[in-house]
Amino acid sequence: MPSAPTATSFAVLGLLAVQPWTAYELVAQSRRSLHWFWPRSEAHLYAELKRLEQRGYAEAEVVRGRRQRTRYSITAAGRAALAEWLTTEPAPPSLEIEGFVRMLLGDQGTKDDLRRAVETTERQARRVRSDGVALIEGLLATGGPFQQRLHLIEPLISFYDEFNQLLLRWCSETLAELESWPDVRDVGLTPRARERLEQIVSKES
Repeated sequence: MPSAPTATSFAVLGLLAVQPWTAYELVAQSRRSLHWFWPRSEAHLYAELKRLEQRGYAEAEVVRGRRQRTRYSITAAGRAALAEWLTTEPAPPSLEIEGFVRMLLGDQGTKDDLRRAVETTERQARRVRSDGVALIEGLLATGGPFQQRLHLIEPLISFYDEFNQLLLRWCSETLAELESWPDVRDVGLTPRARERLEQIVSKES
């Protein structure tokens, strides 16, 4: 018996609940949806399909054509497990940005190291936002492959775009702040940094 199902297990199972997919098709669909907020490698997704089949939550069917493919679909047990999981409390939100790790450890390198890390994070965020805008343009033009599900998809897209804009603003402000530092060591709380922290506190009063 495979390990206990995880949130990723149910994410993949949820895609199967929408419609059957070959492994290749499911990975491609994941790039359009899950990848934006729940990124997992292709190998991880392929392995998850196998684990779902082993648990009896999915079944595989060999489809013959120009080349043989395996199509996965959700089983009744899988639908029941997914329905049960959707009643549980989700895990707390988490954030994973390597550029932030570089920021936290910035005084262990040089000012140039930190500047390059923030600039790279900014470029990455711009590229992600550009890809997201292209996806949105496609949805607006055609409705996408699942037009009946757009009421569920739009809030996620809108949040992700706002998040990327926030990250881009952070990069810009951080680069400007970095230029005012004599070095990355022993700078302490600058007046601008204190002002930002005080604004956070004041919003809670």
